[in-house]
Amino acid sequence: MMSNIYLHMLIFMISMFMFVYYYNQILLMLIALEFIMISFLMLLNMYSMTNNSMLLILYYLVFVVCESVLGLSLLIILIRSYGNDSVKLLNMNLW
Repeated sequence: MMSNIYLHMLIFMISMFMFVYYYNQILLMLIALEFIMISFLMLLNMYSMTNNSMLLILYYLVFVVCESVLGLSLLIILIRSYGNDSVKLLNMNLW
């Protein structure tokens, strides 16, 4: 069981590194953010199996889905208005 915790923490740390390293591309940041959420879901699943609390996982999944839909809709708006998803080329003063 401890090896699973270390594996999930390794996935979490790698996805955090991806989130920080690819800060120029919004799509790659969203993918890294979803990996963070999945690794946290796996840890939450291990915790809830010991406490028989599956309702917490359902609430968490609802918020993760809402977050991912919001991120993808912002990405679509950004691509339609500017033509790419590169944050480097955007002037944030215009927002």
